[in-house]
Amino acid sequence: MRWAWALALPLVVAPVAGDAQLDSAKSISFLKRDGHWANVPLICDATNRDRVLVLGAPGREHLMDLFSFAKPGLSAHRVAVRLGAGDPGAGQIHYPLFNLAGREVGNVHAINPGMVEAGATTPAVVSITYGGEITNCRFAAQTRVLGVTGRRSIQIVRTDRNGYRYTSYNFDSELPEVAQPWGGQDNRPSLAIDGGRLVDQSNGRRVYEFANRGFVYRVMVSVEPGHPGGGIEVTQGTRTVLREAFGAYTAALL
Repeated sequence: MRWAWALALPLVVAPVAGDAQLDSAKSISFLKRDGHWANVPLICDATNRDRVLVLGAPGREHLMDLFSFAKPGLSAHRVAVRLGAGDPGAGQIHYPLFNLAGREVGNVHAINPGMVEAGATTPAVVSITYGGEITNCRFAAQTRVLGVTGRRSIQIVRTDRNGYRYTSYNFDSELPEVAQPWGGQDNRPSLAIDGGRLVDQSNGRRVYEFANRGFVYRVMVSVEPGHPGGGIEVTQGTRTVLREAFGAYTAALL
């Protein structure tokens, strides 16, 4: 299977003090902009708004871009922010966001990963507040992949009973929010498939495969910083019926 359509030239920036607080040693995140990939600290796939928020890699004077990508299509808007040190309390951690004048304009809200009973494999961020508006972030225990294309979000989680579970969330649908027992948020999915398999784990690549009513769904991501990329492909027999590249994704390193 060829996945060249999902790959582009890497542009990887080393983290510094601000974003390192949100980094997860168990996962890696990438954003594609202008044909290049960048390693980023955080991707927030909103469950209550038609957007994807991405906290970009730090630049000079520790400035970071906070991107807002509209669903569908992923047209972008960005503002410059600085990320402050986390303020923990009762299992909740709030990282303040400051504008260029040094005024606090929002925060990143995370939960202590130890509170997630099944185990957190990606950054345990549950919301981002900016300008008084709260964006809830999709988060699930044992996430292996969370990726977004121009038309949908895709998540793969590991379950004890049903192996890997595929869920997709179409941007053209109204999908009600579903609260997680430990404080995270999700949506009722457009499609859910259980019983998936990890069919390839070589050369920094992860390929997950799912079967559903005569269709085969394959989700690929790279966890290799020098060669990022990924996406979704759906086939029926020898016919490819869908192929979409991720514009941003988080992948577990497990």
